[in-house]
Amino acid sequence: MSERQADLARGQVSRPSLDSPRSPLQAIEPEPSALAEWTPRAWLVGSGIGAMLAVTNVYMGLKTGFWESGCLMSALLAFGGLSVLSRRGAPLSPLETNLAQTTAVSVGATPASAGLIGAVPALALLGTQPPGWAVAAWGVGLGALGVLFAYLSRRRLLEEEALPFPTGVATSQLISTLHSTGSAYAARARGLWVSGVVSAVLTWRRDALGVIPGASLLPASVRLGGVGADRLMLGVGWMPMLLGIGVLAGPHAGLSLLLGSALAWCGVAPWLVHTGKAAAEYGELSSWLLWPGVGLMVGASATSLLSQLRALPAMVGDIRALGAHREGWESAVGRGVGRVVLPVILLCLLAGTWAFGLGPLELLLALGVTFPLCAVCARATGQSDIAPISHVGQLTQVGFGMVAPGREGLNLAAGAVVSGAASHTSSSLWSLQAGRLLGARASRQFLAQLSGLLWGVAVAVPTYFVLVSVYGLESNVLPVPTARQFKAVAQLTSQGLAGLPPSSALAMGGAFVVGGLLSVAGSRERWARVLPSAAAMAIGLFVPAYYAVTICLGSLVAYAVGRLRPSALQPVQAMGTGAILGETLLGVLIAVLIASGFMAPPG
Repeated sequence: MSERQADLARGQVSRPSLDSPRSPLQAIEPEPSALAEWTPRAWLVGSGIGAMLAVTNVYMGLKTGFWESGCLMSALLAFGGLSVLSRRGAPLSPLETNLAQTTAVSVGATPASAGLIGAVPALALLGTQPPGWAVAAWGVGLGALGVLFAYLSRRRLLEEEALPFPTGVATSQLISTLHSTGSAYAARARGLWVSGVVSAVLTWRRDALGVIPGASLLPASVRLGGVGADRLMLGVGWMPMLLGIGVLAGPHAGLSLLLGSALAWCGVAPWLVHTGKAAAEYGELSSWLLWPGVGLMVGASATSLLSQLRALPAMVGDIRALGAHREGWESAVGRGVGRVVLPVILLCLLAGTWAFGLGPLELLLALGVTFPLCAVCARATGQSDIAPISHVGQLTQVGFGMVAPGREGLNLAAGAVVSGAASHTSSSLWSLQAGRLLGARASRQFLAQLSGLLWGVAVAVPTYFVLVSVYGLESNVLPVPTARQFKAVAQLTSQGLAGLPPSSALAMGGAFVVGGLLSVAGSRERWARVLPSAAAMAIGLFVPAYYAVTICLGSLVAYAVGRLRPSALQPVQAMGTGAILGETLLGVLIAVLIASGFMAPPG
């Protein structure tokens, strides 16, 4: 889902809202006294924040399909943590905060690179559960490929072409503001911690004590097309995390999500029951609605990537320029990149062969298309601040389905190779842009990003297996929308249309066209804010309706605050982050207690 989840399918969730007009994209020359950045405390604080972010992304991704890069959140938390440690040590510098933030983002992105949000649960739904060690190796290998590509292409994208990467700009501005304005941190931190505590208390009362319901649904007496509203999951969720996602996502994403959900559950679902094409049960209706959702997403993906063809010569240049024109430490990295990539490829090969059903040639083919598609993701992220990670993964699935039909596991694994590497490419470039503007050394950021991978999988993989063992996949607690999407594309490309529910193939074809049209029209600036997001609408078809309603409420609250009192928007966004952290961290803790036998699931 993020993944920042600016791309709603993979996810990242928020566009930055800046305190001041965007700064020109020019790097700052650091003062000699401010060069302390690679310090033990920076790495430790960044690793701790990254662990929280990794846990959050596993929990949030399995529930909603969203995941968050955490660039802004980790910068805020890193400043707070390092400020405490600096009281008895060396003064804190912006570069140290940036390195901690860079480490945290790399750790937090490992659930996406390891496929824990999409490919791994999708394989489990197909009856194959890769072992934990293989998933961890997979995540480290693909994450390292993404980090390497980001580092070695940064000069061309960030300096020669000066692509904006707006989240990176926002992160650098936030770090500068925190270090220059004494009151900037206090308002944000207060909102984050207060909302985090409230969110944790509500989650405990809901999931541990069972005194608060997961959602308040409309009664069965409210009927749409003869179907009770409770069967359609219409209502509002008692989930602070969903409100927080809405606050970070903004009104465009929130309203797009609500539109997709309203069309699905207030229009199509009652029609399916009325015509006898599906029973009035949430599970059966959701299985039918999955297919037009996939059509909408794939249509938008194909059109979006086709629009990047005009930039193909520049992407080829990105790949050819890897390791070129470097100086000093960077020159050594450029010359030794082959030595680094080879063991990484072998690591991926081992994991893929034993756990994902990939042969050596098949994995090499997937890796062969990874770098061009990472270039597509990097360029799209730099230009629009939206990383089309799920898009490139799904199109890889389609391509492998044509080359090797009938092999669903291969199809999923190939898509996971591309989307896993691309997730770290985009998030790494946001951090590298922030560091460049602050005057950080990219070589040190590169080391921090690589070092975060091992710690990331050590946290994320156990979190995934605990949640799945306690709640199960495709349950009310873990709807796994992204995994269902990966699984559906694999089945479609492997088995064709024969196994689809009645009339769903036609709906999927129509949704494919709509997704393509929305993608084309949305690429024009004057239409981008008016037309809905195809990716967000598709998620509205995957998740329960009350998810979409609650997320939309959060987005509208943030929008109203921004319009009525712009100065309060930043603290409100910090409250949204706190709401997400409070629920996800306590939700995982409750799952650990249940799995350990210290707590019984609420009745």
